[in-house]
Amino acid sequence: MRQLLVIVVVGVAGGCGSSARKPARAPPVPVANVTRSCSEAAAGIDRGTRSVRPPDVEVLVTVRGHCVDDTWSTEAIECFATMHEDDLGKCAGELAESSRERLFAALGGGYDDRTAIVVAQARLVNLKVGIVECDRFVTTVARALGCEQMPLEQRAQLGNETADFWSLPTKNLPADASRRMSEVCGKSLTFLQQQVTDAGCMP
Repeated sequence: MRQLLVIVVVGVAGGCGSSARKPARAPPVPVANVTRSCSEAAAGIDRGTRSVRPPDVEVLVTVRGHCVDDTWSTEAIECFATMHEDDLGKCAGELAESSRERLFAALGGGYDDRTAIVVAQARLVNLKVGIVECDRFVTTVARALGCEQMPLEQRAQLGNETADFWSLPTKNLPADASRRMSEVCGKSLTFLQQQVTDAGCMP
């Protein structure tokens, strides 16, 4: 009986040892980085802003020209080429300030209020005043522009005025000037929050 058990064990061990090895997996094929073009970036911007532009407004050629002339970065081109409707501000943040303003001028110049609101939101996303209360005000304005209960024209005006005014230099201001600006921004913030609440939107 013991001899039979030894034979069985040896047979099982021999069978395991003789099993064929699985073939080694082939190494993964490296995926080449895809470098997108200004034409693709312009097409992405065209798609991403189509719902907020009048049907007869064409931006492809103008935006592509800005991309080439201003030598947009690879990161900016990639972002715009794959952008969705809410990505304009994020992608615009990849541009130098002068290039960003040229893009916004191309998208918002002389168009309707809805386009102006989208452009203003994108400008405000990248706007940093450097004064806490004023930055809070700018952030609240950007959110308020999405309050559909507020009149379209009022929101467009609010967005444009805020973006234009706070784009002015505010660094290295004297302490008393910074304090006065903080007070003004605090009052403006309180007033705006009340407006938004009265309109039925969250402040």
